[in-house]
Amino acid sequence: MKKIFQPAILNIVIVILFGWVLVSFYDMQMQFAEVLKDPEPPWEITGNILPLLIFFIICTPVSIYLLIRGKRKHKSLRKAFMLPPELEEADEREKLLTAKACRSSYIAMWYAAPIAAGLLLIYPLIQETIPYYPIIILLLVPLVQMISYFYSLNKNLPHS
Repeated sequence: MKKIFQPAILNIVIVILFGWVLVSFYDMQMQFAEVLKDPEPPWEITGNILPLLIFFIICTPVSIYLLIRGKRKHKSLRKAFMLPPELEEADEREKLLTAKACRSSYIAMWYAAPIAAGLLLIYPLIQETIPYYPIIILLLVPLVQMISYFYSLNKNLPHS
């Protein structure tokens, strides 16, 4: 638990990159829908491969590192794959800090989910301007959860 900001920033960057990839796929899906509406040739769907490439360039080494580290710690690939590194505790104090942070994150979700649902109500008004608005709102929910978790964890850590 010594390094809190490294996994926090990494998680937030990965969610943002994932959102960028989804927006790119959404754009290609809209082009495909246009092809289905008007099936006369020429058919053309273009997409931006850069978000997907950056996502894999960043996520692949990070995932491999976390799996190797987790496998050494847990002796099981299944446990290493399923347990996020920020939830690994070494002692009772860390378990208590993690429990407090998880509680804080859970409470934040009680506010974030209804706000996100309310924000989706304005989608018909901005659909032409920001067609990928639901993707942004949907990914704001885990971002709020992560920020709340890491903020609470940092707040409860004893600072020297």
